[in-house]
Amino acid sequence: MLVYEMGHVWHDRRVDAGIDGSIELRDPATGHMSNRHILVQSKASDRKFSGEDDDKFWYLCEDADVDYWMSSNIPVILICSHPAERKAWWVHVQPWFENASNRASRRVDFNKATQELVGDISGKLFAIADPHGVAHTRVAERKNERLISNLLEVDVPDVVYSARTSHTSPKSVYAVQRKTKHEVRSDFVLWAGRIYAWNPTPGTALAMVPDSAGNPVSFGELTAGGPDSERLAVRLLNAALQHDLRADCRWNNDRKLLHFWPTEDLTERRIVSTTGRERLVFKGYYKHKDDPTRPQYYRHAALRSHFSRLGDDWFCEILPDYFYSDDGYKEFAFADKNLAKMKRIERNAARLGETLMWASFLQGETEPDLFYTPPQRILDFGPLAKFDVDRGITDKNWVPPKGVDIGEDPGEAAVVDVDDGDSEDDLDGLLFTGAADWDEGKDL
Repeated sequence: MLVYEMGHVWHDRRVDAGIDGSIELRDPATGHMSNRHILVQSKASDRKFSGEDDDKFWYLCEDADVDYWMSSNIPVILICSHPAERKAWWVHVQPWFENASNRASRRVDFNKATQELVGDISGKLFAIADPHGVAHTRVAERKNERLISNLLEVDVPDVVYSARTSHTSPKSVYAVQRKTKHEVRSDFVLWAGRIYAWNPTPGTALAMVPDSAGNPVSFGELTAGGPDSERLAVRLLNAALQHDLRADCRWNNDRKLLHFWPTEDLTERRIVSTTGRERLVFKGYYKHKDDPTRPQYYRHAALRSHFSRLGDDWFCEILPDYFYSDDGYKEFAFADKNLAKMKRIERNAARLGETLMWASFLQGETEPDLFYTPPQRILDFGPLAKFDVDRGITDKNWVPPKGVDIGEDPGEAAVVDVDDGDSEDDLDGLLFTGAADWDEGKDL
């Protein structure tokens, strides 16, 4: 019976008074009975129902049955079936007969395409029996946990440099820089007829961009002028990050993220996270594993970052992502499909590992080569913000028990070993806060 196949329990009624039985729902997340019930009236016939064709039919109910169903404080569903064909259709009768015209006619119209009782409809049944999720939503338990957020502390330089300029687009600034013998810089912002840069422009590729001598401006004063000034500060911080990571990461303007450059020979690249474990940040995947000359696509570890000021401090919100390319540069034609699949199979351990890896990388502690000298950076990053809480979640209560199928979606049903599953010994979980939603004194 379909009810048992879905993991729920069917209870027969000895006396049929408009109800044949009831379904007791089992919580798919824990395997425990939820004490949530649905009453069932079954109408089975191997003959066609009234008005039945390939798309629809209708069923005429008895007045007494409708009155009985509508007086119940437990949800009631009507199931019409053809047992010989193993076909059935269902409707939640209370909302149907709340309509005055439906109540007067006693008629229920069935759409075969949308109301077929097929597959696992546990989610729909719970939506009827427990619309507020009281019975099958686990609540936080009283336990001490330390949460690691994805907010990385940022130490910002005290001063930026500002000068008037006639340039109105970054494109023209880059064109001027390319005509010089100096390294092209991206740590600047054009704003209201001025150029703001993190370093003095004389002696750099930006020397010819200002129309006047630059003046130092306190970064603290710059951010004290209201929302517009804070937006300028955020743009400057993003420019600084792109410039700091230029040797290792490429800014993708279409995707609005940073991703690791391909290696020169397109071989894989690994870096080290805070736990000392190496993690892949660039790798090729091939149509035929036995023929490494035929790459299908390359996967790059990527980063979306958001800078926010919380009180007097600045934080960088780390949002790990991925970029898929054809040749290390051009985006793979099926990148969105690959990205969606990756998001479905990732679990907390994978997200935690990626976050710790990016934190290490931004802190400048990720290269395994002892002879590697990282370039001087504008921004310095501190530790990830951590929070001690007195409530937590017992992970095993959220893992489906063996034998309980919670759906066909591999993102919900399958546990896939995506990566090494980095974790910190003293940390129990990863808290993605969203910097804009966190402030001092707010409950987490």
